[in-house]
Amino acid sequence: MRLPIFQSANDHTASFLIFRQMLEGRVPDAALEQIARTFSLQQIRLKITRGRATKTGDFRPSQNGNPCAITINENLNPYACLITLIHELAHYQVYKSKMDRFFSPRKNRKNYSPHGKEWKETFRLLFFEYLTEDIFPAPVLDALMIHLENPKASTFSDQQLLRALAVYDAASGLVTVESLPEGSNFRTTTGRHFRKLEKKRTRYLCLCLDNRKRYLFSPIAQVTPEE
Repeated sequence: MRLPIFQSANDHTASFLIFRQMLEGRVPDAALEQIARTFSLQQIRLKITRGRATKTGDFRPSQNGNPCAITINENLNPYACLITLIHELAHYQVYKSKMDRFFSPRKNRKNYSPHGKEWKETFRLLFFEYLTEDIFPAPVLDALMIHLENPKASTFSDQQLLRALAVYDAASGLVTVESLPEGSNFRTTTGRHFRKLEKKRTRYLCLCLDNRKRYLFSPIAQVTPEE
């Protein structure tokens, strides 16, 4: 299956309609119009990728004449997808601000930490209009409010938020490693097969059935159980 790629254009109406179509069913219905409109006003490329084990999305600066790009995993539930989109959009806006300053007459070449103060402030501002129970269920909204007090570099390293979101992964067949009994087999989003062995302090030791090597998994890693 070919996954969609779209770059916003100067025709904002056309961009809005295409982003809307692209994100329909991937974000909460109540947020669809606003997030599609926000993307339609940016010069940015959006790509929906297959699930990746190490990240849910990323931001890629402009290179070799190509526009900035945001990628998101296609297997995210609607709430996780919206959070990821806003997380990466904050990176884009900070990058754009940095470039505007770089090419300004003053040439303020201030460096920015990828998840520093400016990114955190931008992330909070972008999120403000989405913090309603029309968009997020109350447990997710409560976890988000706490998360936004000091956003982490990886949204999904926030275990409280991830556990709140994991409830809505059930329809896709995903579960957390900690919820599986010892001895259970599972498959990661990259397609590798494992058997859960035992808990080691805060992580779970698992045997890869493909290469017989052992790996440690976060208790809240999302996987697909197997017989």
